[in-house]
Amino acid sequence: MHNKTRLPQHIAACACLLLSSACTSLPQPSSTTNSPATVPLTTQQTTASTARTYQQQIQISGRITVLYQQADKPQSMPGSFEWEQDKDGIRITLISPLGQTMARITQTAQGARLEQDGKETRQAADLDLLLQDTLGWSLPVAGLRDWLQGFVAKDGKTAMPLQAQDQTIDAQGWKLRYATWHEQPSFPKRIDLQRYTSQAGDISIRIVIDQWK
Repeated sequence: MHNKTRLPQHIAACACLLLSSACTSLPQPSSTTNSPATVPLTTQQTTASTARTYQQQIQISGRITVLYQQADKPQSMPGSFEWEQDKDGIRITLISPLGQTMARITQTAQGARLEQDGKETRQAADLDLLLQDTLGWSLPVAGLRDWLQGFVAKDGKTAMPLQAQDQTIDAQGWKLRYATWHEQPSFPKRIDLQRYTSQAGDISIRIVIDQWK
């Protein structure tokens, strides 16, 4: 699908003005200052991390900030999100800083669907392509199913729990930095994702998890 419809520019502009003083800017992908060294996945397991079990059914809410490029110009999409997953699929709601629902995303075995108020519902087999064409940036939904819980798979192996510490790991073409963790129970609090794409240039996504159910 190659529909190039984007989110209304005035929503993004308002969002940037509202959050410019409250949000910490994301690190640029090219910067290596104070970045933790990439930790081999095989050293990540400890007694505490292996005690954490993967949950098939969860509900998460928090904040998200996306930096990307469009027509060679930097773009910013700050807001909040609600994430719900179970054995049948994933449902994501993206919300603007003004409280408006920007998009509702659904991924099931039958395919992907994206809904926006006042616009035609879009469906596709490839969710990443659907988001890229509609929002202008990609969100690794399939990977986040594990990553939001602090589980990462490498080389096609089973996803394993990570140690609750500041660390950087490469997975599925993305560089993941687990910057901070909630203590009780132990699950990620802030995850920074970075990668380069030909469609949106350097993409940086910061996810801050506020609530976990």
